[in-house]
Amino acid sequence: MADLRSVNVPIRLGRWRLLLLLACFAVPVLGFGIVGALWLYERSWLGWASAVLVLGQTLALFFVRRGLRGEQAVLPPPSGQPPPEASPREEAAWGLVQEYQARVDQNELVLSSSEQVLALGQEIVGRVAAFYRPDEKDPLLAVPVPLLLRAIEETARDLAEVTASLPFAHRITISTIMRGYDFSQQLQPAYDLYRLYQMLSPLLNPQSGVLRLLVTDRLFDLTKATVSQWLLRWYVDRVGYHAISLYSGKLLLTRRGENLTPLQPATAAELAQAETEAEAIEPLHVLILGQVKAGKSSLVNALLGTMCAATDSVPTTTQVTPYVLEQIAGEGRIVLQDMGGYEDPSAPPERKVQALEAAIRADVVILVASAVNAARAPDRQLLEEFRAHFAVHLELRPPPVFVALSHIDLLRPPLEWSPPYNVATPDTPKAHSIRGALDAVAADLQVAPERIVPLCLLPERIYNVEDALLPLLIQLIPEAKRVLLLRSMKTLREQEQWELLWQQARATGRFLWTIGGEVMHKAGERVRGFTQR
Repeated sequence: MADLRSVNVPIRLGRWRLLLLLACFAVPVLGFGIVGALWLYERSWLGWASAVLVLGQTLALFFVRRGLRGEQAVLPPPSGQPPPEASPREEAAWGLVQEYQARVDQNELVLSSSEQVLALGQEIVGRVAAFYRPDEKDPLLAVPVPLLLRAIEETARDLAEVTASLPFAHRITISTIMRGYDFSQQLQPAYDLYRLYQMLSPLLNPQSGVLRLLVTDRLFDLTKATVSQWLLRWYVDRVGYHAISLYSGKLLLTRRGENLTPLQPATAAELAQAETEAEAIEPLHVLILGQVKAGKSSLVNALLGTMCAATDSVPTTTQVTPYVLEQIAGEGRIVLQDMGGYEDPSAPPERKVQALEAAIRADVVILVASAVNAARAPDRQLLEEFRAHFAVHLELRPPPVFVALSHIDLLRPPLEWSPPYNVATPDTPKAHSIRGALDAVAADLQVAPERIVPLCLLPERIYNVEDALLPLLIQLIPEAKRVLLLRSMKTLREQEQWELLWQQARATGRFLWTIGGEVMHKAGERVRGFTQR
């Protein structure tokens, strides 16, 4: 016998039953309202009761509006901003998602059916796909099936976490939604009669009718519209987020490293955890490079003397000398790399290429330039190639670059040395010379003046390392960690690709071995059967 509990019997109500149901609901409410209003009127309390009711409804409207907005809202909205770890290309793709967010905020997008919701999601995914695959005939389908299923899984998981905060969401099933929709369609005539009663009620009870029109109905409509808008904003945000992850190649099939890209908007704790995991894959790299005799080694010595001493010396090459520093302002392990000088007659011609490759792999680049050396063409060429590389590779974020302007003690007048010098508003000949050299380097290398630190690196005259260079380096560490996050994700993607290829090769080998064994077994049976004949 079939289990009758598993059969959802649709609700069918006739016209007279609907009218009876409406009468059972409306007559007592209307009767109590009229009798209560007459009772209050006879005792001259109707005005006071109406005033109290208006005040309560107004306060409710105020607190609902306040509770649905702001950072501490009951229904917190998505930030609508790109995640902190987004690359420049992903930030551009987020502009498409923000267009839909703006349309939701302006009430241009109001969805009333599941078909419209699905069509909106497909439209967003289609535009993101076309952004990343402009040359594809059908960019929406230019994605591996396993990654598409993973993106659907992640989107569903996010929306489930968002909607779980709604009251009684854990008790709502698909069957409940479908039956509720069918029931609401059958109650439409009753709802039309109720709307007619709302229109006529001011004639029967002017005070309560006006109150309902001005406050109660507005409060209900505001709550309903706000919840719908909140759900739609989260839907647009999550669909856009995972569409960008899917078509940018950022999404991984495995869940390894998923904490590197926390759900947006990420809290400070989530972002700190992501940065910690990224540093576990690879520490921060600070590269010091420049021309020969620009003062790179002197800067390294000054930094090692100012920060904690190097705890380990990594095996070196002829191009880069790395030092492992355990901490800088509590930021964890940092690898300080001293790059051999380029434009050295004794250096191989590929030294500049190696310097460019090292700068691309770094998280912070410190370019050491001498204030008394006007031949800055090699530095300018290196920075131009550096910027051109990241202008093409928009999936990566360029590491922050700043200039350490050395040898300022040799500027005119060379015998004057009485720091500190005010280069913002120079008041001495030496300060004017330092400011002139700083402006010349800024214009020549296309570097912002606030990213240039004038230094003296003589051991007996060390100036501006602890007071200016280190604070600037610490200030740039959050930006450097974003660079590290993207590079770590790229490393994980490459590792996953090789691991998947290896797993697929092993599975193919096992399949061929099994099939081959079965073929050999059947062939042997046939041979034995032939010989027996």
